[in-house]
Amino acid sequence: MKILVTGGAGFVGTNLVKQLKDGNNDITVIDNYSAGKRENHVDGVKYIDAHTKDIDKVISEKPDLIYHLGEYSRIAPSFVEIDKVFDYNIVGSFAVVDFARRTDTPLVYAGSSTKMAQEGENHSPYSYFKSSTVQLIRNYASWYGLRYSICYFYNVYGELQDNWPSDWQTVVGVFERQWKEGKPLTVVGDGQQRRDFTYVGDIVRGLIMASQTIKNDEYQLGTGRDYSILEVAKMFSDDITFVEARPGDRKRGLANVEETFEKLGWRAQRSLESWISHVKSI
Repeated sequence: MKILVTGGAGFVGTNLVKQLKDGNNDITVIDNYSAGKRENHVDGVKYIDAHTKDIDKVISEKPDLIYHLGEYSRIAPSFVEIDKVFDYNIVGSFAVVDFARRTDTPLVYAGSSTKMAQEGENHSPYSYFKSSTVQLIRNYASWYGLRYSICYFYNVYGELQDNWPSDWQTVVGVFERQWKEGKPLTVVGDGQQRRDFTYVGDIVRGLIMASQTIKNDEYQLGTGRDYSILEVAKMFSDDITFVEARPGDRKRGLANVEETFEKLGWRAQRSLESWISHVKSI
């Protein structure tokens, strides 16, 4: 199968590409390396250094399937870099969605769980633009018959997460790096924000399952269990310091796992505790 993956040199994208490659698929990746890394390249995969808005210029053959992960994916920095969020998540994503329509290619989209936040989907530029792309995909299905699956990610952690200081770090990645360096763990605000954390291997399995049953449906890929940020920090260490709250930080994020299981037959298999125990043992 010919598969196109946008953002395929990033954290989740690389884990997905590795799994797809094991299935002997013909894989092409588009990545502009704003968050992806060239050292993540997988042998036998074609990588194109390009913006997703140029998909028509760089992809000449019709793929059998598109995974669209190549977007801006951080909340707090999105308030400062709103022009970049718009460029990646609206301009770029429109080009990908329209390409899928014109080539009649099924699309699996990496949505954000921030859409389900109790504060509403407009509480940050990142959440707003991600939600806008979800609506675009739904409308394209209604207007043009686009075939799609949307998978909502819940705080992904695991192999290849960015542990080094940058705007692209995961919460677990930040704590892992600080613990390894013997530094206090920096907890944002009062640390009572609650999150559902999902292992990247489970996310990849959900993405692949969603691609195998294209029903124009949406799936929340989480564990159904949430933890406060402070609880997660204490799994690493009691050496904790509190830092100023950040804009757009929602109070809670919890997946509806029963609905996902009923529709997709998917459940998360790895727990956050097991991952942290693994990290601390090596």
